[in-house]
Amino acid sequence: MRTSAFPRCCIATLAAACAIFPAFGYNHTVVVAPIAAGPFQVACSNIAQDASRIAPGASATDYWEGRDHYISDILANPASAFTFNAAVPDLRSLYPTNAGDAVNYVAIVCYPTPSANNDPDYVLPQTGEIIPHMQPVGQAPKLIQRGEYNVTMGGPPLPLPPGPQPLPVIVYSHGLTGSPISSGYVEVLVQTAAQGFMVAAPFHGDPRFSRVRVQDFNDVLFLTLNFDQVVEMELMRPLSLKAMTDVLLANPGYAAGIDTARIGGFGASLGGEAMTLLLGAQLTTTLGGHCADAAVHDPRIRAVVGYVPFGGWSFLPAFCDGQVGAASVNRPYLAISGTADTTAPLTQMKQALNLFQSSRYMVELTDGKHEFRPEDAGDLFTWMVTFFNAYLDVQADPGAMGRLIRMQGVNGGRVDNLTVDVHIPFATDGDAQVRELYNSRLNHFYVTADATEIQFILAGGAGDGWSLTGQGFKAWTSLPPNAFMTAVPVCRFELVPRGRPWSTFYTSSASDCASLKAGRGWLYTGTPWYIQPVNAQLACPDGYIGVNRAYNQGAKRNDSNHRFSTSDSTMHDMERVGWVYEATVMCSRP
Repeated sequence: MRTSAFPRCCIATLAAACAIFPAFGYNHTVVVAPIAAGPFQVACSNIAQDASRIAPGASATDYWEGRDHYISDILANPASAFTFNAAVPDLRSLYPTNAGDAVNYVAIVCYPTPSANNDPDYVLPQTGEIIPHMQPVGQAPKLIQRGEYNVTMGGPPLPLPPGPQPLPVIVYSHGLTGSPISSGYVEVLVQTAAQGFMVAAPFHGDPRFSRVRVQDFNDVLFLTLNFDQVVEMELMRPLSLKAMTDVLLANPGYAAGIDTARIGGFGASLGGEAMTLLLGAQLTTTLGGHCADAAVHDPRIRAVVGYVPFGGWSFLPAFCDGQVGAASVNRPYLAISGTADTTAPLTQMKQALNLFQSSRYMVELTDGKHEFRPEDAGDLFTWMVTFFNAYLDVQADPGAMGRLIRMQGVNGGRVDNLTVDVHIPFATDGDAQVRELYNSRLNHFYVTADATEIQFILAGGAGDGWSLTGQGFKAWTSLPPNAFMTAVPVCRFELVPRGRPWSTFYTSSASDCASLKAGRGWLYTGTPWYIQPVNAQLACPDGYIGVNRAYNQGAKRNDSNHRFSTSDSTMHDMERVGWVYEATVMCSRP
């Protein structure tokens, strides 16, 4: 049995061929059971409607979705509903219909409420969907209090300060021409609140801005003739979402129950595009694929889940030609896409996602189309809640990141697989950021925790062609007394003679370090950092993320190079181009 994480055939000589040995490790290896239903009772803002105001030949859903009407026209109690205005920039080139105007919106807010809340449910006209414990006219929202929240989450009945529990907020954006209370969307809205989030969702009313002719947004002729209106509709979405968040945070009924440091976003279909724009992406504004940074961004949103998110089509990407406008996204994003989705093709969103400069994940639903099926709810909520708890709500669920690191899929519903997993580590005091660079001329990777060295390389000190990849992991540059007692030194080696510059090797294995020091092929250059080692099974402790290693099989060419990454999908990409995945070789704090 192999006892070392380093291929012994590579130690003996630079010219020796490196045998492929069994793969150990990877992070995402567990298929989990679906998450249980949320433990909280839910209440929602007043959305009561007067059916007598519905015009002959129209339906309630026409008002919800903005087809010739808008929901504000049938509200029974407008003063008790959550309404707001979005100020439109005075730019006729981008907002041909509404430039300089203030556009009215209605939203619905759902939230955990005390178990003693006995306000009646509201039955929506036409669909019969239920809005639970709808806020009565003239009353403030009944937000869950600190003590009850703590007990419901499994905590002890401790005496806590009176007042509402500050909750994480999810800004919610529905799909094209839909509404937050249409079938499917309302279930997601309420069940997300039941998991312990306050959820706020506007009625976008897309047809008010563009007469989109088909639900799936595939009318190419309409796009060609009315693209300026389509762009306006797309831009109105992040504009309205940011305006809604402004009003929500200032609302005296809700403000005390909001943790402003924990704001996330959920977007379905075109809502997924809107969330990408809020996180910094640029939008395609011409049929030629050109774009400008015209969208409204919101730095308050810390993490986003996109369900069947729209990223455009091959002939018209959503985020500029080649999706280059997606490269400015710098906050965590989880995309859940269907492999058979022709409305929001997975390949387009994946192309954009791979350009993000943030933690990014993609879950593929096998044979999934542009739809939300009740039987897939377990997949959606398990991924979504785990992701949000990992990136937003670590206080309530400190084990969430550890579970996310292990998750590969969810039982039940469609077969789902995590196909992109790139975790950008959190910045933490006392930790060193080990950052990765790539040389496009040499096809070499290099990692270092030395900021001065990084600047030297980027300035051309190591030759042309180097750039940061955006990937990396955390370590410690020193080992303080009585701290991190399980951490070990990492040994750094260089090839001698150096056939190509910056061929380096790192190991946290004491036996490998000793073997390499005793050999003639590698030069020991010291301890660049300290890190948590793998155990005897080449696995990491719970809560740590494994650092994987791949080898380019370059010994025969005097061109050996290794890549170190916490991303399983990155390792799979390296295998596809001829590299060998070796093992999980060290462990990092997320």
